[in-house]
Amino acid sequence: MADRVSHTQRIKLQNVAEREILRYKDDHAAWHKHIHNVELDAMQVLKCLDMDRKRNTIDYSCRRTGKTTIKELYCLKFNACNPDQEEGIVSPREAQSLVNLGYHMEAIRRSPILSSYIAYKSGRRRIADTYYEFANRSLAKSYGIMAQVDGGDLTIASLEEVDDMPPDRLYSRFLLMLAGARRLGASKESINKPQIRITGVFKGADTLSELVDSGVYHVLPIIDAHLGIEMGILHGDFIEQMRAQLAPDEYIRQLLCKNISARNFIWTSWVRQALQTGIKARLELVEPLPGVEYRKRGLISMGYDHSGHGEDPASSRYALVVTEQIGNFVCFIYARTWPPGTDESIVRHDILSLYRYFRPDVANGDAFGIGMLTALNDDLYAEGLTTINRHAIGDGDSTSSTWPEWAFSPLRFEGMTKHQMASALRSAFSAGHVAMPYVEHVDPGADSLVDDMRLLQQQLTNIKAEATSKAYSSYKMIKRALGDDLFDAAMAAVWGLITRGILQTTTLITTSTTTRESLIGARTQRLPSDPITMNR
Repeated sequence: MADRVSHTQRIKLQNVAEREILRYKDDHAAWHKHIHNVELDAMQVLKCLDMDRKRNTIDYSCRRTGKTTIKELYCLKFNACNPDQEEGIVSPREAQSLVNLGYHMEAIRRSPILSSYIAYKSGRRRIADTYYEFANRSLAKSYGIMAQVDGGDLTIASLEEVDDMPPDRLYSRFLLMLAGARRLGASKESINKPQIRITGVFKGADTLSELVDSGVYHVLPIIDAHLGIEMGILHGDFIEQMRAQLAPDEYIRQLLCKNISARNFIWTSWVRQALQTGIKARLELVEPLPGVEYRKRGLISMGYDHSGHGEDPASSRYALVVTEQIGNFVCFIYARTWPPGTDESIVRHDILSLYRYFRPDVANGDAFGIGMLTALNDDLYAEGLTTINRHAIGDGDSTSSTWPEWAFSPLRFEGMTKHQMASALRSAFSAGHVAMPYVEHVDPGADSLVDDMRLLQQQLTNIKAEATSKAYSSYKMIKRALGDDLFDAAMAAVWGLITRGILQTTTLITTSTTTRESLIGARTQRLPSDPITMNR
């Protein structure tokens, strides 16, 4: 059992730690190697020197090139070497900020010097999952963009994935926290020059590009995918694989670091705006639970796309999307896919359980899977989930005239119908009336539902409209490997919200027949009163 450290011994340890911390404070490479045994490469040292010269910096290098790592390690060194500093780590979600704060925590844990330099208050170490504080009163905290942060005395703002943040919230709340010239309890000799450190990649929104174009922020050296491969910090084979999987615009933005905004059928900026709306509304991805029923906040719509019906039947998947209308906004709350070749009975039972949980007000499905949808409607009526018995509609026939009256209504995703469905989905996004849950803070592969929602957001911008000889357009995939299954399911779900309660009624044409003799007789009766005949 370790001996208890007295207050006097703790002060001595902090003094020794401070002396070691300040020994190499003017040499970034030597400081990180001496304090927590991390070797910086040449590019990371250059970025640290740039941040020494410029107080406001932006780094939008390729993913996995260490831009966030060096930013947080620089802030860690600044906090340790300078008293009375406060860093606020800000991300779209607090969970993502905690990941960034983890760079600080890991360095403190592997360094006896930094561990001894942690402050104490009432006998407790000032370090937790969301913050830490050194003996020189410098500290770091993590926030989400929607957190209530009034009252903080930030001197350093560390922003992550700024393209996903609502601009009004970013400018009016967090950045204004750096404007204070007075800080309670801070020494008058301490540094009080606000710093803004921004990292992220271009995602098609306007927030990051506006910050770059403003001229206020200095852009750090950019490491794209090719330079990262030459430096040995990226795997070339994996980058080539991602190049084949990503959409062209996405590859150019995130791996080549060029601000290219997709102007396909649904713009990338519209999808980013929907994500920002979801962050503001704290919209969460819904995960169904067995034995309970979803608590509705508005109308629920369900859209389904059948497998093997599309440009590439071999890779076409079963897809389901659930939307909820909350006020004037269409909220995408659930998305799911099934691999190609999955038995239809499994898909039918899964959709039945989802219907049991969400209890949608309207549901539309791909008529290509009419056999499965027919059995699904029978299951819904047998379980009492709907009062609609399809056998009582149109003598039980399964025809396009009876489908609209079914509980889970089949639709043909083709021709003018698909054109109207796609146009309705595009109009919702272009008008800014869509909210989507932010899921990019979750690692890929960690949750299948998150992966499907992320795939939906990617497929929305993977569609282009092509003119045809008819009165409607044809909709094709830009990247065939990315697919369009969830896009079609989203169309069906949004179309259900628009056409709810509207049934296709049979057109009645009333006709009557009259014989030639009756027509001649009617004319003969009018002749005596005909003024033209009387004149003759």
